[in-house]
Parts: sequence; C-alpha cells; structure tokens
Amino acid sequence: MNNTLGKHLIIDFYNCKSKYNDARELQTLVDRAFELAEKTVDTIAFSSNGDELTCIATGSNAHICIHYYEQFAYTAVDIYSFDTNFKSSQIMGIFKNLLHSDRIKATSVRRGDFGSIRDMRPHRKSKITTVRRVKNTGVRIKTTSTKMFQYLRHPQKTRRSRRHNP
Repeated sequence: MNNTLGKHLIIDFYNCKSKYNDARELQTLVDRAFELAEKTVDTIAFSSNGDELTCIATGSNAHICIHYYEQFAYTAVDIYSFDTNFKSSQIMGIFKNLLHSDRIKATSVRRGDFGSIRDMRPHRKSKITTVRRVKNTGVRIKTTSTKMFQYLRHPQKTRRSRRHNP
C-alpha cells in the first residue's frame, strides 16, 4: 500500500438478523466505526427510500456509507479512507457483530495507485471486424482446398514427397 493514496473496502453482509426501522438507527454502526478508527464524524446524512435505509458519514479523509435492506436481510457497506492505516478490517468485524450477519463478502480496492507511468497509459486493443474474419476464413479454406485438390489429383506424388521430407 506504499504507492497508494488510500483504500476502499466494499462489503456485503448477508443474513443480517439485526432490524432497523429508521435510517437514523444506523448511526450506532457509524459511531462505533469512527470511534475504532480514532476519527471524528464531520457530517452525517440519512435517507429512507422505500425498502432501503441509507446512512452516509464523512470524517477527516474518510467516509462510510451503509445501505440496509430489511426484506433481503442484506446490508452493503463502503468504507473509504485516504489514511492507509485506517482500521477497515476491524471495522468490518464490528459491523459483522452489530448486524449479526453470518456471511460476508468483502472486496478491497487500492485507490490512487499510480504505480509506474507505463501502468497509467491506456491499453490499445486491436479489433478484428466481422468482414475481416470472413475474409481470413475464406483464405484458410482456399489454401486448404488447394492442398486437398493437389492430393486428390496426384496422390502418389504427394505420398512420395512426404516420405522424402521428414
């Protein structure tokens, strides 16, 4: 992580047994996470849209976003920080315990990974069009058929040449 600006942890919590009826109830999760990371919450926003409860909190060089879906017993969490020492793995463990989830899937992404200049160049991909594929296939069929006709016209000549040319 030395060459990166930050890290982004994307977590899916399945079979959550904790029940939340209001988006503001998710603040306990955010407060515990920022407390563990020894950061303070600068802004927090709540949203309730149909079956989804959302809580977004930002702090110094970090944010946490929680999407809770009671009908699926599912919670999606994004933890992002410019601080490479941010304790996102421990926060994931706290969320697992608070949500009473029995299965999680986590993806970690390094953000701002500049690497070498070569890595930053766009990669060019050559693309063969359908017309070019048909033309290439036609050429292969033509060369194969020419060889087959020669073999059928002069079978003895072709067999002899194979014996002498290993």
